[in-house]
Amino acid sequence: MTPLLVQAKKKIAAMIEDREGLACIFGDNGFGKSSLIRSIAGTYDADERFRVALLANKNNDATPMSFLRLIGSELDIPPQRSRMAQMSAMEEYLDEQSQAGKTVIVFVDEAQTLPVDTMEVVRSLLNYETSTSKLCQIVMAGELTFRDRLMTKRYRAFKSRIVAPVVLELFTAQETAEMIAFRHKRWGVEDKFTKGACWEIHSITQGVPRDCVILAGYAYKIAEEESLPAIDKEVIQRAHQLMLTKSDRESLESLAAVAV
Repeated sequence: MTPLLVQAKKKIAAMIEDREGLACIFGDNGFGKSSLIRSIAGTYDADERFRVALLANKNNDATPMSFLRLIGSELDIPPQRSRMAQMSAMEEYLDEQSQAGKTVIVFVDEAQTLPVDTMEVVRSLLNYETSTSKLCQIVMAGELTFRDRLMTKRYRAFKSRIVAPVVLELFTAQETAEMIAFRHKRWGVEDKFTKGACWEIHSITQGVPRDCVILAGYAYKIAEEESLPAIDKEVIQRAHQLMLTKSDRESLESLAAVAV
């Protein structure tokens, strides 16, 4: 994981553990928002001190009621017949968990898809608090259009509640190399990428994280199939040509998920 992502995780972790309420992750398509939010959610989901709801690609055009029920289904809160009853059930659950020493975290991916009235539900959840902390910690990830939306006058009150804003940017050449090294270490496989190969990946992709992963995945596949001792600049160029011949984006994403 690159220093930028490590810093982002620490910033969000501090917000969660201090129970301050709201963190937002912003970034263009392919910048790693979903990967980051899933990584953070996975860390807390494995910890018994936390209760986690992860709404990943489930909230497109969600109405306030369906949004609340999505959260409830993740936290085992029974569905209610009305929005008011569902909010009351949520408040009761949050209070019970707080008294039991548990921290509730709601992760929302693709936040730019949330309608205006559903955003109001998020703001309402942040109103549940004790004298010292918020009862519900919320981490939202959205494209830069989501950030632009929050900059408007209509969302001024919501924006003011963001304690930990994180903006993901393009990888530098060094961060590209660190990402590749991190993934090898994580999966326990030998890192065959030379420094020149890492720089070539960065040059071709311009540092877009998802494209870096996909290109590295193709290069790794070539090296495995040909039993190459190292992955150099020439292998990266061949991998890039292979990428350009592929039209099935789903196959690219599947390869990226298991690559390096």
